Amino acid sequence: MNKKIGNIALLLSGAIALMDCSSAITIQTQKQIDIQSSTKNSESILKIIEPYQKELALKMDIEIAKSEANYIVERPCSNLMNWMADAVFLNQTKNSKLSYPIFCLLNTGGIRASLGIGPVTLGDIYKLMPFDNSIVWVKLPIKELSAIESYITESGGEPISNIYIKNGRIEFKGFDRSKATEFWVITSDYLLSGGDRMDFFQKGTEIIHTNILIRDALIEEVKIQGVLINDERKRIK
Repeated sequence: MNKKIGNIALLLSGAIALMDCSSAITIQTQKQIDIQSSTKNSESILKIIEPYQKELALKMDIEIAKSEANYIVERPCSNLMNWMADAVFLNQTKNSKLSYPIFCLLNTGGIRASLGIGPVTLGDIYKLMPFDNSIVWVKLPIKELSAIESYITESGGEPISNIYIKNGRIEFKGFDRSKATEFWVITSDYLLSGGDRMDFFQKGTEIIHTNILIRDALIEEVKIQGVLINDERKRIK
């Protein structure tokens, strides 16, 4: 397939996916277009997708919050890493009564952009988290905590929320580690499947698939905050 046309087709599918679900979209053509036949056909496809390109650009430029700081990725932890982990954690636990130790663990490699001072647009969050990874809850036996500690020490730092790490040891917020037998981790389906070599998730005794995209959770929390919460405290020391 012509590379240019392939990219156009991908853009078209993305544009349609971002349309308001309440709007019915119908594209009528009288005959199938052979995308390899000629440049003329390429021009025909460009005309077809032009309205969707414009609507996609408008949607991506919508301001959904403001930032009063520069949010960057910097191991072992940074304000952007803290913010992302907190946003996912709060999104998932705000209406839950926590009877087990629970924390959020994401991967630094999954953060693909920074956020600057000024307006935060929908497009900014798509750049920040371009992957369609969904949120999962994983219950693990307390003995697996050491594997997570070793991983974070070796990696140099990952986004975490509702725990802190001092000298390579995880301490829960609100729970006595010495009395815990199990704990929950809120993470992504990518990491659950062993992504970034987080093999300890394979030892999970219970898994809850939320089917909520991490990106959608971030967008929801951005809108709730209005002005992004800037937490620069070092959670990994």
